[in-house]
Amino acid sequence: MQTLLGLFFCFVLITTGTALECEVCSDNSNNCTGSLQTCEAGKDRCATVLTVNTLVGFQINTINKGCVSSSDCSIEPKYMNLGQGKGIRSSTTCCVGNTCRPAKPQLPPATTRPNGKQCPACYTTSSSSKCNDREKVNCVGPENQCLDMSMTIAYGTSVVSATQQGCVTQSICDGLRRSETNESGVRIIITKAECKPAPTVSS
Repeated sequence: MQTLLGLFFCFVLITTGTALECEVCSDNSNNCTGSLQTCEAGKDRCATVLTVNTLVGFQINTINKGCVSSSDCSIEPKYMNLGQGKGIRSSTTCCVGNTCRPAKPQLPPATTRPNGKQCPACYTTSSSSKCNDREKVNCVGPENQCLDMSMTIAYGTSVVSATQQGCVTQSICDGLRRSETNESGVRIIITKAECKPAPTVSS
């Protein structure tokens, strides 16, 4: 279940779906191949999403291909930094046209240089564990927003509640909202989704 929780972000980033057809696949690697599927209404681009995920304590590289709307293609790389080495980096490429093949996304190198901003930090995977109000994380690189998100993830009979707080890029906040998705048998209900400008650390 921990691995499923670590991969939740991939399901939020890309949703498969009137004539456009895109290759649809997902794999814990740097590439995947899949069958062509017809996109649902409102999905007018084929996309490839590359994600580097360290939420579960080790690095998972995931590739997702499928249908997205054009608004999902005009975003900068996404960064989420929850402290203690837990975070996500993700990048998306898109193409237009039936059965087109998006180029493989390239992620900028990870940076560890603080940018002078700071946010509350938390990553819990149980309703019994609470966030420490005093825990902070230094934002790095383009991270300029503080994320506060809660969700429930269900897979079969397993249900996990999660809370995430930390530094993120504006590109994550732009697409953040309360929502419910159900992909590949994994049901994700985002019950809280808030972003605030990260304050500058007092010298």
